[in-house]
Amino acid sequence: MNWEAAGAVGEIVGAVAVLITLVYLATQIKQSNDLARFSASKELMNQFNGLNRLVTTDATLRQTLMKTADLSDEEREQVYNFAMMYCNVWYSMQAAYDSGQIDRELYAAGCKDVQVELDRWPAFRAAVAQWLKNYPEVASHEIFKPAVHPTGEPGDAAV
Repeated sequence: MNWEAAGAVGEIVGAVAVLITLVYLATQIKQSNDLARFSASKELMNQFNGLNRLVTTDATLRQTLMKTADLSDEEREQVYNFAMMYCNVWYSMQAAYDSGQIDRELYAAGCKDVQVELDRWPAFRAAVAQWLKNYPEVASHEIFKPAVHPTGEPGDAAV
């Protein structure tokens, strides 16, 4: 066997080794991306579970959220802070979707959740509208669409 043939065999072996390495790295990157998406989804679900746990365990909050009459200043502050926590989770969901960390189905469920929660508690809608007025730079995100009036202003959206 001459040196040219040995060199050609070496190049072929090297090319195969590079190809195997690239396939391996592509597999590792895909698994890493899948794990990151799963972790982002799990973190969002944990945040929603924490909010639901508050409603379940805090009778005062639950009663205030269900109240249809005028709220006291203290109750209004309680509902506003609860709405702020929800809005922060919804905004996190928007950011996770925008960066490709969660899939379309989870994001669509989050968008639907905004409407569900706005309809669920009478005082909550006003608190979310107030939060969006305080932070108008986020009101244009798709996830907040149910809370934004057709004129583009935060407030009672058309039902």
